[in-house]
Amino acid sequence: MSYQFGDWVVYDPGYKQEIGRVTDCGECSAFVCYHQGCTAASTPLEYLRPATDAEIAKAPAGIGYHRFDATCPKRDEECCYMCKAVRA
Repeated sequence: MSYQFGDWVVYDPGYKQEIGRVTDCGECSAFVCYHQGCTAASTPLEYLRPATDAEIAKAPAGIGYHRFDATCPKRDEECCYMCKAVRA
């Protein structure tokens, strides 16, 4: 399965589940933000599934910090150049 920027997913390796949002997806893994920081974790696709509407509704606010917003108050080109959300 392939995911797009901003898709909600659940990491489910069989012993825990964690909701997150996709920043980028390749053939074998996706980069997913699971917390309020903007750093994405490389996650094997075999452990991801699409999140349900109920799971999305319960997701903590601020996952990915401002990575999924149109702008970021702390934008810095030296460290944020890979952030697709605010690229022109």
